[in-house]
Amino acid sequence: MRTSSITAILAILILSTGASDIGAQEHVSMSIDGFNGMSWGSSDADIIGEFGDPAQVDSLDNGIVVLSYRESLLGEPAVSLYAILGGHGLVKGQHTVKLKPEMGNCEGQYRVYRDHVTLTYPLIAPIENYDYPFTDDFCTAIENGTGAWGNQWTDPSSGSVATVIVQKGSDEVRLIYESATFIDWLGSRQ
Repeated sequence: MRTSSITAILAILILSTGASDIGAQEHVSMSIDGFNGMSWGSSDADIIGEFGDPAQVDSLDNGIVVLSYRESLLGEPAVSLYAILGGHGLVKGQHTVKLKPEMGNCEGQYRVYRDHVTLTYPLIAPIENYDYPFTDDFCTAIENGTGAWGNQWTDPSSGSVATVIVQKGSDEVRLIYESATFIDWLGSRQ
């Protein structure tokens, strides 16, 4: 009798809260070892073999080739960028998704992406920073260009970094993944 009551309560909770892309996390990892299922060092041919022809290819003056794709991230339209550096292969990746201030609850919209990364790397604690007037909610701050929020995970074993950020003046959330190779290369250029 007691078991059937608990089962009924669980069924009601599941039906009332619904399913979530976050709850069905596909890839849990103990280290930041790539981007969107592609390992650091993957070639442009590997990425094209996995995702097909990119919507755009850019060759930058600094030797980086960027493959751009239109994809879906957690059910929302996204632009995904794969940065290939010479003989190093994939060194950086980024998803960009527009927030929808007109729908309200921008804090909740941001947290979906933050929680996605948190659930992907459960053993790496993030550092969180946010900056917006406490007289405004986050949606108002975004619309006024005064809202910023970021979380960053640094993999202690590899030195790779994942960042989820909304910058002041933007209504886009960026999920940025950088390999230690990219971070070292960037540091050597300064």
